[in-house]
Amino acid sequence: MDSGGDNAVLGRKNGSIEPPTPQSKISRLLPRLRSRSGHEASAFARSQTYSHDSDEEGSAGHLKPDLVPNDDEVSLDKYYQPIDSYEGRHRYDPKATWTTAEEKALIRRLDLRVCAYCCFMFFALQLDRANITQALSDNFLKDLGMNTNDYNTGQTIFYASFLAAELPSQLVSKKIGPDNWIPIQMISWSIVASCQSRLTGRATFFITRSLLGIIEGGFIPDVILYLSYFYKSKELPIRLSFFWGAYGCTFIISAFLAYGILHLGGVDGLAGQAVTLPLLWQALKDYDMWPIYLLGFTWTIPNQCATAYLTLVLRSLNFDSFETNLLTVPAYVLFVLQLVFWTWFSEKINNRFLIVLICQIYMFPLLVGLETLPAGAKYAWSRYVLNMMLVGFPYVHAIIGECSNVGFEEAIYRDNDKPLYRTGNAILLALVAYNIILIISSQLYYRSRNARRDKVWQQMSESQRARYLATTTDKGNKRLDFRFVH
Repeated sequence: MDSGGDNAVLGRKNGSIEPPTPQSKISRLLPRLRSRSGHEASAFARSQTYSHDSDEEGSAGHLKPDLVPNDDEVSLDKYYQPIDSYEGRHRYDPKATWTTAEEKALIRRLDLRVCAYCCFMFFALQLDRANITQALSDNFLKDLGMNTNDYNTGQTIFYASFLAAELPSQLVSKKIGPDNWIPIQMISWSIVASCQSRLTGRATFFITRSLLGIIEGGFIPDVILYLSYFYKSKELPIRLSFFWGAYGCTFIISAFLAYGILHLGGVDGLAGQAVTLPLLWQALKDYDMWPIYLLGFTWTIPNQCATAYLTLVLRSLNFDSFETNLLTVPAYVLFVLQLVFWTWFSEKINNRFLIVLICQIYMFPLLVGLETLPAGAKYAWSRYVLNMMLVGFPYVHAIIGECSNVGFEEAIYRDNDKPLYRTGNAILLALVAYNIILIISSQLYYRSRNARRDKVWQQMSESQRARYLATTTDKGNKRLDFRFVH
């Protein structure tokens, strides 16, 4: 699917940047930024082809010839200007021009002033959210009198709370502004995460996991939407790869932090480490989005299982706490490298679903190896390499996006299946096979949808298209000017 940069950031175009004026740096930045998206939309209208969803065959025929202007008088630019309530509408200029060098300079500025800060904030989020994996490498479960199933339940509570909080959090963000809401979120989750050092058992573990999920739930979509205000659709995926790269870097740095913190075991008596509802309903009933929703629920589960249980698996292979944390580092280095490479490659070949398919094919032989590798100490390093490569898989979140897995992965590796998790790995193999079928089917579906729309749109004259844009009540991916990117 298109990431939303075209429509979310009205006011930006493919063109050029107006010459500097004696204004402040920020004042000069805003006109350039808002002009770029508008050009992208209006240029798109002149060159691309789309059609109506439920009435595709009749779209052209429903336009009355006597109400259609002459083709020589038609300009589609006005149908892509920002709405009246858009805060930057007064800066929109469809005739603005700029050079390629000036646009590149603007993008570099945005990368430094916007994207870098968003990556750093996500790094802070993940450091609080994922430190439990390092705690597992010590005696976390034993200290709290819990087992693997209790850990699974806690993680499921976290993800369920995380999912439930996403919509309310975004509504709050819309009401008070992300510049106010995101700092409140960060301070709040930091307080809760600090309180984890005082956990006393299963109940307090469940409570803190739920609180963290509720507080952190809306952070990621809020920040991604915020980034879409500054970058066009072709620029956004690589920036999202940087964003998710911060996620992988957190695991690397937290492993080194854990190595040092776990050596403090016993110090001071502490263990080593402690939208609106109608819009939501419209999104849910939009069947064109169902393939993405279905894929979003399952495509990362095999990797998430390997990530969540990596430290436990390494401990079961008789690596000690310190070796375990250091052995996780190569997995997350590979994760970050693959994330950036495959996102860049997707932009290079302009294909989304092929890369998502590659990520599933990549995992299949690794899971076969884990399922069939014999038990025994002599296979410990082989099992480590397979798990390490599975954690470092081609993470294409920046390309496809994702619905929440709601802790499904936590229910696959069970306490009675450890340490080899044969049953769990068999389930993961079945999920990969399902994902491959779903990915291929989704791409065929979106190609078919686009082809049918193109056929209708090509039969319409320029004036008929203008009439459609002036009178249509279609919205979002049901409009004539929407194409499914696949």
